[in-house]
Amino acid sequence: MARLDLHMHSTRSDGRHAPAWVIRQAAANGAELVALSDHDTLAGVEEAREAGKALGVSVVAAVEISVVDQALGELHVLGYLPSRGELTDLDQKLSEYRDERLGRARRTIELLRELGAPVAEDTVLRHADGGVIGRPHIARALVDAGHVESVQEAFDRYLHNDGPAFVQRSVLSLEESIGLIHSGGGIASLAHPTRYRETEASIESFAAAGGDGIEIYYRNDPPDAVANGERLANRLGLVATGGTDFHGIHPGEMLPATVSIPDHAASRLTDLMKDFAS
Repeated sequence: MARLDLHMHSTRSDGRHAPAWVIRQAAANGAELVALSDHDTLAGVEEAREAGKALGVSVVAAVEISVVDQALGELHVLGYLPSRGELTDLDQKLSEYRDERLGRARRTIELLRELGAPVAEDTVLRHADGGVIGRPHIARALVDAGHVESVQEAFDRYLHNDGPAFVQRSVLSLEESIGLIHSGGGIASLAHPTRYRETEASIESFAAAGGDGIEIYYRNDPPDAVANGERLANRLGLVATGGTDFHGIHPGEMLPATVSIPDHAASRLTDLMKDFAS
């Protein structure tokens, strides 16, 4: 069975490790095909591909985009992309998103100060290390400042969706995000549907908006959740994708390329991505 991981993050967004490190770890775990899918950026793809070439691992350019559905709330869309040359519209939108993330971080820092848990913007930027700023960077700054003991506690107390320091972003709709991915010749998959409050409705809305796949083999989801995802994928004509969603920031995270993907799904994904990987 080919070992795949089509959902991993690096320091180019909110991961803890550089793109090359992530690919090396995936290779050490037997990876043959992977995707670096940082939030709102493709900046780590070239480094990942160079590492992949040296290690015999095929690397797909990918991105994870946050979207908002009026009925379902915030959802995440994974875009798997065949090349950088055709991505002008998507690159422009991602650039706008990155600018907005900085403004969101500053507003979050203001809220934390009002809540009696101040953190320095310089500390947040240091954790981002030139990558796309995300809530995990602020969470790590909260740990540094002694307000919490772990990144998880930072999310539980302050940064979770609807938490006291949560700041909603202005994001795309499902249709807009899928359209941008398709405009670059890409494939759109709904990330981690089991993490949404209405899993089945989210998948059905994604399919109705023109999506191509759903992330069924996610981390260590239980067999009943996987079986339900496979049933929905078959009914709606969606491709089953999978990944660890590796960040390297939480204790006990699954390492790159350790998600279990059945032979039939791995074979289909390998064929589907053969023109995307390099």
